[in-house]
Amino acid sequence: MSLQTNKRQWEDLGQVDPFWGMTGTNRFGGWDVEAFLQTGEEQVAQVMQQIEHWDRPSHWSTVLDFGCGVGRLAAAFRRRFEHYVGLDISESLIVKARQIHATLTCADFIVSASDTLPIASNRCDMVYCWGVLQHVRDCTRALRYIAEFVRVMKPDGLLIFSTLNRIKPLYRLQPRRRVYALLRTAGVPPAILYHRLKLYPHEVHALPETHVVAHVQTCGARILHIQKDSSPSAPHQWQTYYVTK
Repeated sequence: MSLQTNKRQWEDLGQVDPFWGMTGTNRFGGWDVEAFLQTGEEQVAQVMQQIEHWDRPSHWSTVLDFGCGVGRLAAAFRRRFEHYVGLDISESLIVKARQIHATLTCADFIVSASDTLPIASNRCDMVYCWGVLQHVRDCTRALRYIAEFVRVMKPDGLLIFSTLNRIKPLYRLQPRRRVYALLRTAGVPPAILYHRLKLYPHEVHALPETHVVAHVQTCGARILHIQKDSSPSAPHQWQTYYVTK
């Protein structure tokens, strides 16, 4: 799947329901802005609690939120950092983010449809990427993003990103996503596919831990911790990596 295909999937979601794709719940069209942003407040508070025993980041100047969507985490991160930068592949999501956070100062929302980030090296105190890399089918490209995260992170900074270490065989079929892609190619509008048929476009893919660990080391970074979701009933295993350099 090319980046342009991935971009179209998220442009579709940005048009029909910009909140749903950021949360992974089945509340089709059921989010209001206040409740949606509250989930971001809770998530960032949890992140801060998880990292408080590390001396990382050592400064709180700039945070990069990769795959920011409509800025669910923006306000919460901005209160803790002097400058917030949100990157997303979807222009429709970034437009919505700018509308929602029109009064949020020192916050930039940028469209980036490339696996080379438009950010200078060693600029960010924290790089955060949650629930994004599993939507990148190409393992090589997903690893390239991780290399870019390391590049833009300061030497005393902190990188946090999540992946799916494995996906159960039945869940790999992803019938809703396959039918969506087929009907979308046939010209069916995304609003009909989403609202009437309850279909959605974004795929999910695994990125094994062995690949990630080896690549992080190759990039000159080190892993502080790997947080694993060990729920046996889950269709896939989440892993969150905490990285510095």
